[in-house]
Amino acid sequence: MTIEEIKSVSIIHYLEATNRKHSYIRKGIYFYLSPYRSERNPSFAVNAKDNFWYDYATCEGGNIINLFQKEHPTYTNHEVLIELQRIIQDNNLQFHIDYVGRDREQQEKEKWKQSCQDRGQDSNTVIDGIYELSHPNLRNYITSRRVDFDVAKKYCKQVHYSVYGKSYYAISFANIEGGMEVRNKFSKRTIGRKSISIVKPDSENNTECCIFEGFFNMLTYETIRKWNMDIGLCLEAKCDYYILNSIGNIKIALPFLSGYKVIHCFLDNDSSGKATTNIILNAYPTTSVDESYRYEEYNDINDVICGITIKSHQ
Repeated sequence: MTIEEIKSVSIIHYLEATNRKHSYIRKGIYFYLSPYRSERNPSFAVNAKDNFWYDYATCEGGNIINLFQKEHPTYTNHEVLIELQRIIQDNNLQFHIDYVGRDREQQEKEKWKQSCQDRGQDSNTVIDGIYELSHPNLRNYITSRRVDFDVAKKYCKQVHYSVYGKSYYAISFANIEGGMEVRNKFSKRTIGRKSISIVKPDSENNTECCIFEGFFNMLTYETIRKWNMDIGLCLEAKCDYYILNSIGNIKIALPFLSGYKVIHCFLDNDSSGKATTNIILNAYPTTSVDESYRYEEYNDINDVICGITIKSHQ
């Protein structure tokens, strides 16, 4: 039995076969008392469709193998697979009901590779799934940058992807071309086509907009607004947000800015950020404003709430 076959076995069927009954079902999510710790109220959830578990009390989640490891923390990886395979066979547990669908998913991955090759992009990166942000390591990374986790959940997703068959997970932030900026503690990259991102926080067309270089600066701006931090960074006006994701994308962004009464530039306080701000100021001299004076001692607004001054970089 392969690892993928083990992963495809229904977590719900596994729990039932080992005498763990669900407490209730809500919108396709099965809630249980935690199978690996003591609790009175069920906070352990299993998504029947995705075959993925999540513990709301500990902010952990995963597949059936991860769950078995949590239940048996002293087992080696080899012992986990051997014992889990025995339980599956002894209880006649079947592969996931949508195992054929996994074959279709693999075909879609091959199409993704081919489409990337046709566009001259990296075809060795394959998206395995996109989910709501939940992984504790990603939560820790987000909060280490002083960004409110609920703000991050509103605008970002959790992507699982493979490169040359090796699996990774990260925060993902979509752009207007269907690509995404991907971040975790250890890496920073783009999956798919590189482009700008446009965010309308209130799902309305506002008359003013803010320009940010990276999405963490936009998340920081929203965090400051949510926390009502009186540090002179945020505007009173409601704004649309434009995130360049790279200063090289400024030419893509410029046409989108023509209809705004005010364009607020919150770009980095370095040479490339200032040069990009000047491009916007020259293109829209009567409507654009350089807001970098608000954080002149810092490279960007995320550094403000992290307390990292320009001098500390030097």
